[in-house]
Amino acid sequence: MDWPMAWIGPHRSERIPMSDVTPARTVEFDFTQADLTELVAGCAADPLAAIIHRRIAPGSHVLEAGAGSGKWLKALADRGFAVDGIEINAANVERCRAAWPDIPFIQGDVERMPYGDAAFDAILSLGVVEHLIDGPEGALAEMHRVLRPGGTMILTVPDANASFRLERAKDHIFHRLYGWDAVRRLLGKPTTTYSRDTERQRLDAIGRRRRSGIPVKFSFAPDHGRRFYEYRFTAAHITGLIGAAGFETIAVERLYHADRLYQIFGRMAGTAGMKRPVSLNPLGRLLLSSLPPSWTDHMILVVARRPDRRHG
Repeated sequence: MDWPMAWIGPHRSERIPMSDVTPARTVEFDFTQADLTELVAGCAADPLAAIIHRRIAPGSHVLEAGAGSGKWLKALADRGFAVDGIEINAANVERCRAAWPDIPFIQGDVERMPYGDAAFDAILSLGVVEHLIDGPEGALAEMHRVLRPGGTMILTVPDANASFRLERAKDHIFHRLYGWDAVRRLLGKPTTTYSRDTERQRLDAIGRRRRSGIPVKFSFAPDHGRRFYEYRFTAAHITGLIGAAGFETIAVERLYHADRLYQIFGRMAGTAGMKRPVSLNPLGRLLLSSLPPSWTDHMILVVARRPDRRHG
């Protein structure tokens, strides 16, 4: 789904020369207009909930790295987990602190976390590392550092599957049309505009990813500008990076097939809400039943473990 975006770094006039603009290091998401109660209620229907409860022991101390709205912190705290959260968007953090003052939640960078070594039993990072301009390596190294030996990490990233290639082709062909407010309203997407193209300062980092075979998704705007949005990964790519950071992969799952169709086709495929999963209409259900599952999943979920060398 589309979410409002803001950018780290100075918000300067576009009249300033390109070389004077500090590039954003990641994408921020602003959840301050969302209903927190509805967001937390929606966690119960999310397939992630069952995976978390199956993979992480009750009462574990869990860090959510890139906690966004804070919904999972609250949902897990209500189930008896000890939780901590870190999030780059200060407004999200302030809102959650006001709503849930007993939940430890700080503003900070997942690539430089202020926690001690081996501080947590488990780590969640859900749809975060793909938005880092320099790639996920720095964040994965930090997660490895703060996770205790034998601890579990659950991480999700978007899948670079056939539906992504379809979406990329659609963006390439229709990005001007897609930026028109009337068309975005028809698709049930926000009529958001983005500033003009400042990607040249980021092309070195992005180019390295492309050369290594990791696709890039941009957000396009009616003014023909574009912004880096995220990297997409195959299972082999992301598990390779996780392994290079020192983790052992335990399981790989694919999630959110209906969500992926809704992300591409909007209301032509179904409807979505905070407290319930995407509900597909007849066209959406036809697409879901007709296409191979590997084409339509939205996120790859990896369950990994920091090895405990004392026990082999």
